[in-house]
Amino acid sequence: MKLRRWWVTALTVLLASMASGGWLLQQEQSEDVLEDAALFEIVHRYMAERFVEEVDPGQLYDMAVVGLLGQLGDPYAALIGPDEQQAALLSNNYGGVGMRILAEEEGITVLSIIPNSPSSRLDLRRDDRIVEVDGRSTTGWTQEEAVGALRGPRGEAVDVTVRRAGELEPLRMTIVRDEVHIVAALSARLENGVGYVRLDGFSRRVRGELQAAINDLLAREASSLILDLRYNRGGILREAVEVADLFLAQGDQVVDTRARDPADSHVFTAPGPDRYPGLPVVVLVNGLSASASEIVAGSLQDYDRALILGTRTYGKGVMQSLFPLPGGSYLRLTTGTWYTPSGRSIHRQLAEREEAGEFIIGSEAFDAAVAEAVRAGGDLAELAAASAGVEQDTAGRPVYHTVSGRTVYGGGGIMPDLIVRPDTLTAEEEKLRQVLVEAEIPFADLAFRYAVRYRREHPDLRPDFEVTPAVREGFLDYLEENSGRTLDRAVLDAASDLIDYQLARQIATAAFGESAGLRRSLGRSRQVQAAARLLGMVASPKQLLTLGEELRNQSEG
Repeated sequence: MKLRRWWVTALTVLLASMASGGWLLQQEQSEDVLEDAALFEIVHRYMAERFVEEVDPGQLYDMAVVGLLGQLGDPYAALIGPDEQQAALLSNNYGGVGMRILAEEEGITVLSIIPNSPSSRLDLRRDDRIVEVDGRSTTGWTQEEAVGALRGPRGEAVDVTVRRAGELEPLRMTIVRDEVHIVAALSARLENGVGYVRLDGFSRRVRGELQAAINDLLAREASSLILDLRYNRGGILREAVEVADLFLAQGDQVVDTRARDPADSHVFTAPGPDRYPGLPVVVLVNGLSASASEIVAGSLQDYDRALILGTRTYGKGVMQSLFPLPGGSYLRLTTGTWYTPSGRSIHRQLAEREEAGEFIIGSEAFDAAVAEAVRAGGDLAELAAASAGVEQDTAGRPVYHTVSGRTVYGGGGIMPDLIVRPDTLTAEEEKLRQVLVEAEIPFADLAFRYAVRYRREHPDLRPDFEVTPAVREGFLDYLEENSGRTLDRAVLDAASDLIDYQLARQIATAAFGESAGLRRSLGRSRQVQAAARLLGMVASPKQLLTLGEELRNQSEG
C-alpha cells in the first residue's frame, strides 16, 4: 500500500521513536531520538538515490514499517489498508446478495436464502438455478467464480437469470447488493433435554444471537446447555464481555486488561444479572479456542458457573488496538494482556508455542493443515489432535482458585476442568484419509455435491433417513466418476462407518438445513457426547461441578 508523501515526516518520527523505545509526540524529545530520526532519513535518501535498482521512495517507507513490525516479534501487529475491509471482518458482515449457492456444471444452484438479505426480498427459492449473471452464462463456473460474481459493494445491482422447475420461461431479476449478516450461533436440541449451541466467532450482535438460540432451546424444554467454543478464534472484546454477562452475576469480573498505557487498562465486569440462573452449562474448548473464547471460558470457570471440558485452549490472551493513520490505513498493535478473574494470564508466549511445534493462528502451516483436513473430508478432527494436542499435564503449572476454592491452573490458555480429547480415526479410516489426500480427491466437496443431487432426486426424504449400503455405493460410484480416480474398494469398505457418517451429515444439511446436519455430526463427537452424559446426571450447576471434581480426582488418582 502507498503511504502519502505528506506523511513522510510523521512516519520518520514514528519509526525512530518506536525503535528508541519512546514516542516523539510527547512534549520533551531527547536529542538521541532526534539523531535516530535524522539517521533514518539519511539511510532512506541513500537507498532512494543510490541503490543499484530504482526504488519508489514511498515504497521504502512501506518496507520500513513492515520491517519494523516484523522485528517486534508480535504476530498480530500489522499495517491494515483501507481496502482490507477490517470492519466487515469484525462485524461478520459482507456485501452480497444473501444466498447459499453451489456452482454446478449446469449453472449456480440456490441452496438456501439467508433471512433479511437482499435475496429474501425477492421471489427466489431453493433449487432455483441461476444460469446468467450480468449477461454471462454460469455454465461450468467454479464455486469461487460464482461467489465472486454475486458478492460486491453495497448498493451495486447484479442482474440474474433464473431457471425454475415448472416455469417454461426464465425469470429475470435485479438484486441490489447490501450488507449480509451471517448468524454466528447454530443450535440443536439433543436427547435428555440437553441444548447445544455452537458459537462461530465473536462478531457484533453475537450476544443477541446466542441469547435467542438459548431461549429457543429452553422453550423446547431444554434443561441444560452445551456451549461449544471449539475452533472459535475470538473476535471483539466487548462481545466476549456481553456473552459472559449472560451467565454471570451483576458486577462479576469478566476480564482484566493490563496495558503499558494506563488508559488501556480496564477491568470489565458483567453489567447485568445472570439470565439463566440454575442452568447447568458445559463449555467445550480445544486448542483452537482463542482470544474472546478464552475470556468467556476463563470467567465462567473462575466463578464456578460452568464446567470447562475438552483440551487446553490456544492462549491468545493479548489485546490489539487499532490506531488510525493518514490515508485511511490503520496500525494494529498489541497493547495489553488479558487476565481471568482469578489472576491467570491467558497468554502463552509465541516462543513457547513454536518450541512445542504447534500451529500459529494465521500461519501458512496452519492454513495448510486446515486445507488438508478439509480435503480429507474430516471435521478438523485430525487438526484438533495436532494443534490442540498441547501438553495437558498440570504438573508445575501455577495454581489458582475459583471463588468456591476449586483448583484451576495458569501457565497460558485455559486448562479445562475435565480433559477429554477428540475422537481419532481408526486405522482403516486413517488409511482412507491418506488415500484421498495422496490422490488429491476433494472428498468433502464431492460428498456435498452428491448430497445436493440425492436430495433433489428424493423429494420425500425424511429427517430420520438412514444411509443404506445402496446409498453408499451410489456415492462411491459418483466419487470415482467425478474424481477420475479408481479407488480400492477394500479400503472404502473398511472405512464404511466414516463414509456413512459424512454422507448422513451432508445429506441432512442439503435437505433440511445446517441445524439438521449439525445434529448428525454431534453424534460422532466424543467431547459432545461426554458433555451430554454429564449434564444428564445433574440438575444444577453445583452438582455438575461436584461431579466434574470427582471425575478429575479419579483420573488424576
